[in-house]
Amino acid sequence: MKPRSQFGFSPAIGLLVDQQQIAISVTAAALGGRREIAREVQLCDSQSTEEVLGRMLEPWLSSPRAKRSKMKPWVRVGLPEARVFQAAVPITASNRQHSAQNFFLEAVQATNVRAEDRIVELIKLDLDNRPLACVAASPRAVIESSIEMMSRLGTRVGLIEPAPTSLYRAGAYYRKAPRGSKLCVRFFLGEIHAIGVLAAGPQPLFWHTFDLTKGDETTAILAAYSTLWMMGRHARIALPIDTVIVHGRPELALTQPQQEAFGARTGTRFVRCDQPAHDAFGAAFGLALANPLTESGGLDLARTLKPPVTIRDIFPYGELAAHGALVGAASLFLIGVAAETNHRLHSVSGSAKAIPWLANQQQAKLDTEKKTIEERLKAVSVFRDSRVNWSALLRTIAAAMPESTLITTLSGDAEIEAGSGSRTGPARSKKKLVVSFETPLAGNGSLPQEVDVFLASLRSDATLNRHFPLINVTGFRANPARQGVSPSASYSIVCLPSSEKTKNTASR
Repeated sequence: MKPRSQFGFSPAIGLLVDQQQIAISVTAAALGGRREIAREVQLCDSQSTEEVLGRMLEPWLSSPRAKRSKMKPWVRVGLPEARVFQAAVPITASNRQHSAQNFFLEAVQATNVRAEDRIVELIKLDLDNRPLACVAASPRAVIESSIEMMSRLGTRVGLIEPAPTSLYRAGAYYRKAPRGSKLCVRFFLGEIHAIGVLAAGPQPLFWHTFDLTKGDETTAILAAYSTLWMMGRHARIALPIDTVIVHGRPELALTQPQQEAFGARTGTRFVRCDQPAHDAFGAAFGLALANPLTESGGLDLARTLKPPVTIRDIFPYGELAAHGALVGAASLFLIGVAAETNHRLHSVSGSAKAIPWLANQQQAKLDTEKKTIEERLKAVSVFRDSRVNWSALLRTIAAAMPESTLITTLSGDAEIEAGSGSRTGPARSKKKLVVSFETPLAGNGSLPQEVDVFLASLRSDATLNRHFPLINVTGFRANPARQGVSPSASYSIVCLPSSEKTKNTASR
């Protein structure tokens, strides 16, 4: 294991201390969250626990980052489940004012246990509007000796918690519970042993260890689920278990029918995740993910014995640097904008000084004149928009009609629209365009096909549709052949504006 923490930011050390082995996991902050940068496990064998821990911690205590810091680094320590007792006790009217030691004795239900010989930690929860006390206890000698040993090794203990709690945190890191989940069970599978942890949200309540029989793992998981369910009912947890997440043993593939059968039998959502397994690495990694210096929730068996946290330990240097950089960049941008605004102000002021009569003008008079000009511009704009451009319309009709077609009569009317000053709204003017044509008939006595194309082009022309969207053909009359003149057809094209009735019909 190499001390790569000097390349990481804010390294965190997690230690799982057992009598047979010690596991260490180191995480560092990254863009996507904390990432594990080193891990190691060593057996104690004939050496003492302190010697093995000193050898494992030496690369991180001798790194340049640790030497620059005058404070001892913080470590998170986990205890195996055999050294910690944890249970959930319902809070009733009779025990509402009890201390943590009284809740511990109520959970143990034994007469030969002394609460004074143990460190007892208690947190109170509200699970589905029912108060619940989660109590954890460990021998005082184990906690005090662990803190003294870490102090001799040059570190400070920031957290001591049960290994199942750390394992549950690691499982939540790899796979979060589904949205809306209130009571979740996570099973962590090992080679021959496994553990199931029941938790309300992020807080584990209690756990159950069991053996895994090869070839019969699903039955063992179902039996452990039933045990946890009964333990919950004993604690008067009426809320049903809604999610089951199985971690570890990726080679142990549960088929889709098995998952569906498990969900149908338990009535829960079944989720499978490969990591972490029930081993020392998973618990150490969960310890390294904890942040006891800024998070006060959860069970901490070293809460009353660990050294106080200084402002230097919790001061957000990284956030301060990031926010300072953002403020600096924004300040530079605003300074540039202010300089450009001042430059424009000086330019306008210099131009205003070049006009002597402008200095004697009052702002109110200028505003009144500006308002008058805006009203005139608005009136001119209304006149321009309502005016019919007859020249453009006639050019459009002349360009679209067939070569053999003649215009016999032309009539166009368009009154100027009234303004919008009246209370009844703008008055609609009368508009009308009537053009009469004469087109020679074909040899079989029918109109040429060019006439249909001509009418279609008029109906699709944007210039004509602006004022006259309704185009109809009326007054069709056949003219017989005369001396020197071939038979022809006379018709008129009537162009009208859309009526209010037509608009309402079209809007529906």
